[in-house]
Order: sequence, then C-alpha cells, then structure tokens
Amino acid sequence: MIEKKIETSILLGIYETAVLLIKKNIEFVAKQGLTNQQFVILIHLAKDPNLPFFTREQHHKPMLALELADSLGVTRANVTNLIKVLLEKKLIKQVEDKIDRRKKRLTLSKRGEELIKKMQPERLASNKDMLKGLTKSEKEHFVKYLEKVTKNILNHKNK
Repeated sequence: MIEKKIETSILLGIYETAVLLIKKNIEFVAKQGLTNQQFVILIHLAKDPNLPFFTREQHHKPMLALELADSLGVTRANVTNLIKVLLEKKLIKQVEDKIDRRKKRLTLSKRGEELIKKMQPERLASNKDMLKGLTKSEKEHFVKYLEKVTKNILNHKNK
C-alpha cells in the first residue's frame, strides 16, 4: 500500500491549494466576463511583479505569444485562441517587434489596463483574507519555499 511520506503530503497539499485557488479565481474573474487563463494573460501583460515568471525571467519588452504559452504551461495554439478572444474584447493589442516586424508583441489596451485596475482592490482583499493568520515572516518564508520547489521542478524537467 501507499505509505505516508512528508514529501508527498507537501506536494499534494500544494496541488490541493492550487485547485482551490483556481476555483476561487474562476468565480472572481467570471464577474468581469473573463476566464481564469484570460485573466492570467492580462496580469502577465500588466507585468504583475508578483508573478514568478518575472522573478525568473529578465523581461523588458512586451510579451510574445510563445512566452505567454511557456509561462502558462499551455500550447502555442491554446494561447493563440485566448489572445484572439482578448483582442476581440479589446482588452489587449498587438504591436510589431521593433527588430523583427514579423513578430507580434502583446500589450494591454487602455480598456485592459482599466479592467485590471478595477479588479485590483477586490483581488488584494481576497489575497489578504486567504493568507490571514500568517505573519509577515511566515509569508516571506513561504514564498522562498515555493521558489525552491519550483526551481527543483524546473531543473528536474530539464533532465
């Protein structure tokens, strides 16, 4: 049979937490007519400094679809469909790359910026509520632990 192991308990705990966070976020973004993945694209294009992607990657230019796909862990085709919907909703826009004009970079439109700004107070209040009971030090340690686990997973993937 399967025996209890602390490593398995930690990873399954992270998994369960992720599932609950996604469910909660789906409810939150649905109020604005968005899917969870559409919202995550918007906060990438808003260059949310809290995204682990921006901690790991030095990124100064507007993002490419391929970079979004990598960060979201989805295929390029999947992210292309999401981008199409966001373009139709006029929440993002495409701009030509300054060096290679064939490449299309993505930015938030004015409407997208306004939507993210509008959603931010409720998002921050919800985040605070979900982490209540944790001290500032515990939160800082938690981020460091998540970074270590993520680094291990990324290193394992590349082996």
